[in-house]
Amino acid sequence: MKLTENDLAIDFTDAIDGGTLVFDQMKPTQPNYHGLSEQHRVDFVVELEEAILFVEVKDPGYPRAQKEGLEKFHNEIENGTLSSTFANKFIDTFFYRWAERKLTKPVHYLSLVTLDLELNANLTDEITAKMPPAGRAVDRWQRSIYENCQVFNLEIWNENFPKWPATRISEVANQTLT
Repeated sequence: MKLTENDLAIDFTDAIDGGTLVFDQMKPTQPNYHGLSEQHRVDFVVELEEAILFVEVKDPGYPRAQKEGLEKFHNEIENGTLSSTFANKFIDTFFYRWAERKLTKPVHYLSLVTLDLELNANLTDEITAKMPPAGRAVDRWQRSIYENCQVFNLEIWNENFPKWPATRISEVANQTLT
């Protein structure tokens, strides 16, 4: 099942039939609107045989990105609000899916962010530090709420997940035209 977020598409080839969900739908008329507009949410929820993926996509590398939007994005990286937003997206999505009794498998939080590798590694560390239990062991917890949290750029995503190829839609369209 191919899911798109603006100019990026990811083909989750081994998703369970009916197991993909565009979770960030904002309008009550959309089929997967979750009913809580103030809730943070990841872009996609993908169910596989062995796990559930929460997937967030941010595309500051979009060739036609606006200067103001890029400046805002980089400011959010620098001041830590982007990592907080990513952590909140996971937490709120987890809570919502938990309340729906839809979390019966390990959850992996994967983000595709079109930045250079070093910035993504730092972003991974910052997000992980803000997600429960914030890098601490909690004796009473019998299980973790996520298996891993990682941020990838387009190239590294495709190297790590060849079964889930990510492509820039505009580049594919341009290649088709030439």
